[in-house]
Amino acid sequence: MDLVIACAINKDDTMIDKVIASVPHYDFNNKYILYDGYEGCGLFKDQYEAHKKFIATKYQDFKIIQFDKNIYFRDMIENICNLSNAERLFIIQDDVTIPKIDLQQIEIQMNYIQDLKILSFPHKNIPPEGTHWFQPFDDTYPLPFIKCHGWCERVFICDRKHMLSLLETTPKNNKQTKRFIDMIYYHSMKSKTWKNLDFDEKENYWKKWKCYYHHDIIHKHLVAKRFNC
Repeated sequence: MDLVIACAINKDDTMIDKVIASVPHYDFNNKYILYDGYEGCGLFKDQYEAHKKFIATKYQDFKIIQFDKNIYFRDMIENICNLSNAERLFIIQDDVTIPKIDLQQIEIQMNYIQDLKILSFPHKNIPPEGTHWFQPFDDTYPLPFIKCHGWCERVFICDRKHMLSLLETTPKNNKQTKRFIDMIYYHSMKSKTWKNLDFDEKENYWKKWKCYYHHDIIHKHLVAKRFNC
């Protein structure tokens, strides 16, 4: 498994230290920090470049990948899916911390569920009726994973090849689905077509994603303030 920290244009350049400090102990094959490109100019441009150099020096066990253009989360993840050789990626955004978890045990548990390809860690407990992002529909597994429609890309573990296939075959239909991955499922669930689908038809859509969430582990969203590029 590789670790990936995906960084957007964050006004608080100390937040990444909190993120890295929360990463669980695990013998990752590789550890990456992805920096989206900033196409603006002026003082912040200089600060952003200095910040990236500082982080590269401070965290020399990470491989730093910088993008020249502002490509957003979706294209950054597609890039790392192509670059990495790991079976799975543990991906965390740059304004999220997670509690101490046994990542090795979670990975062992994931191996027992053949159709689990994306495992999200939500920011709050998910009620049976679901939320905007998660619609649980199967909790029969004796493990802390709930099969659900929808997922959240702030913190998740994914099968790398499966994620790459999703990104290569899913159209970029609007501004949000061009930038973010979880918005694809979100827009599907909010559509009029979705409301008219029966259970089996919805599950057939789920089979493209194969996503679950962990009902015992809740992440903390630090809510970064972003610069516009």
